[in-house]
Amino acid sequence: MESTVSEYWTLFTENATAVALPFVTAALAALLIVSLLRYRRLNRQVEGLSAEMGFANRSLRNADRDLRTLFDQSAIAVMLLDATKKSVLYANETAMTAFGVRTEDQLTTDVMQKPDAWPASPYSLLDFEETIFRTSRSGLQKFEWYFEPAGRRPVWLDSSLSIISYKSGQALMFTGVNITDRKHAEKADRFRHKAMTSMANDNGLHITLDHLAAMAEARLPGSSCGVMVHDHERGRLRWVGGHSVPKFFSEAMDGLPVAFGAASSGTAVFIRGRVVARDIRSDDRWDRHRDEAESAGLRACWSEPVIGSSGELLGTFDVYHEDPWTPADDDIDALTDPIAITSLAIERYLAKGQLEHMVLSEQMVRRISTDLLTLDPEETDEGLASTCRSLGDFYRADRVFLCQLDDTSQQVWISHEWAGEGFESLRQVSGRKYPVIPASLDKVFDGKPSVIFSADSQIPPQLDFLKELLALEGQQSVLLAMVHRGDRMSGILGIQMTSAVNPWTPQRSQTAELMANLFGSALNRSQLLHSLTYQAVHDQLTGLYNRHKIESFMDQEVARCSRYGSTFSVIIFDLDNFKSINDRFGHNEGDAVLASVSVLVGKGIRESEIAGRWGGEEFLIILPETPLDSAVPVADRLRVSVESHRFSIPEPVSISVGVAAFRPGDSPHELIQRADAALYSAKESGRNCVKSSF
Repeated sequence: MESTVSEYWTLFTENATAVALPFVTAALAALLIVSLLRYRRLNRQVEGLSAEMGFANRSLRNADRDLRTLFDQSAIAVMLLDATKKSVLYANETAMTAFGVRTEDQLTTDVMQKPDAWPASPYSLLDFEETIFRTSRSGLQKFEWYFEPAGRRPVWLDSSLSIISYKSGQALMFTGVNITDRKHAEKADRFRHKAMTSMANDNGLHITLDHLAAMAEARLPGSSCGVMVHDHERGRLRWVGGHSVPKFFSEAMDGLPVAFGAASSGTAVFIRGRVVARDIRSDDRWDRHRDEAESAGLRACWSEPVIGSSGELLGTFDVYHEDPWTPADDDIDALTDPIAITSLAIERYLAKGQLEHMVLSEQMVRRISTDLLTLDPEETDEGLASTCRSLGDFYRADRVFLCQLDDTSQQVWISHEWAGEGFESLRQVSGRKYPVIPASLDKVFDGKPSVIFSADSQIPPQLDFLKELLALEGQQSVLLAMVHRGDRMSGILGIQMTSAVNPWTPQRSQTAELMANLFGSALNRSQLLHSLTYQAVHDQLTGLYNRHKIESFMDQEVARCSRYGSTFSVIIFDLDNFKSINDRFGHNEGDAVLASVSVLVGKGIRESEIAGRWGGEEFLIILPETPLDSAVPVADRLRVSVESHRFSIPEPVSISVGVAAFRPGDSPHELIQRADAALYSAKESGRNCVKSSF
């Protein structure tokens, strides 16, 4: 039985295997086919993804290359930084130039990882790393940065730091716009303001000139400047302003003689012109002072004479460099303003000295005539007439008179007089002027301060006009004392008396001579005060009000209109392409054009309207009680008058004009800003036109 079952199972197994084998084979074949199909599909997907990744990588590489190209061509300094490694991933040429390196690796090793390469705080490497930390934590940071590349001029950058994606990661992008010129201009303006304030406060001349030297150094980066003042009595130059050169050098230059070959400064004053020593080592004019310059590390010197308003030499403005150097046209233009202010400062100082000297002289004779010493300029005529009366009473004279002499017209006239009772006034008899040769009057006095004539003595022909007017007779006599202004004769003080004995004792004659000096001092004092007052508020070249005075008028007009609810307008204009005029025809012709324009401005406005030189070739006019629609025609008439005027240069000159009117709440700055915006619009519109701002 068991044998039968076993045989049956064996037979069944063999038959089942034979039956199932085709099905298993078919299932395996189907599974293999499905696997192959799926593999092919996955392979195609992989190939597609690989192609997409390749395209993305190529696009990324192209974008990176385009970005680098854009950065390389940019005037903005751009760097990509790895904040963790403190390394530079990329820097364009502008950035490497700003930091004074040539390669990105050098920028990393010599700058970003080298604290000694950075200035002191707040512009040190530690401060920069703190900014990087703030950027990583808070995002975009904007700031100004200062850097001192080795062997190059310092650089100011208007900078920003931000986080960007870079090569599948993150990097910090540094951008910086070079604002060095703007910072130098701002620094120069600060020193200019300090110099003007110093003058206004009557500070020492050396303080004002120090500020002006610093102002020039800000305008001429890399230079060291000094100002020397001409000592006319000793014929030497005194170092007064500027302390950026070594002290031993300025002390060595102090007292430099005015002579050809006395370095650059002494030569410039001697020839009354510009002197440039490109290389002191090879310049013969520096033979006597070459060692001092060498010790001070100075290789070049440009000396510009400082000339006063009346043509007198006041000193020199000197610019020193550590390397051989010659000033370019832009450098010369940059020094124009400091030299002009230096001239004004020295003139003010000298005038103040002369004024103080006159006051001391007046104090010596206060017992004779205190009134004459305290006269205001407007009271000079009345004071001189009063002094003539006092002298008449003191001397018990017949008359006292003052003759003034005009060198230019070579005429003399009786300007002030007192006549005693019973004596006719000479001015009433003849108020005209008489011709006279000034040099011939010196012969009359023959080197003496006074001369005396009587009825018995012959008045010389040079004084025929007095001979006819005085008609001395009997016991009459006249003392004539020379009146001086400075070192030249400017008039004659005459005192006529009647006396039986000689009234002209040495003491009386000396008193008369002292009074003649007082008359001269009073006249000169009045002239100086008028001159100082005029210079303080007027532009030297154009004769119009200067910017300081115009700003004062603006403040007054804004206050008046704000109080009474009225309005006024301002016109601001400048000359088109004025730099081209200076470059082509020279600064003298440029100055002549500015002076001619100022004359046209004076003719084109009413007495109530105020015009001034705003700066350079820019002018500003204030029109009180004038709305905008009335101011625009005034501006256009001025524009036409300039356009049609024939100047000294062989080409037409035009102006661009901006006009704005006061609005309630305006500050002077806001009003001028609108007018300036209108001027800019006129420039943008092709120049030689008028634009207004509402």
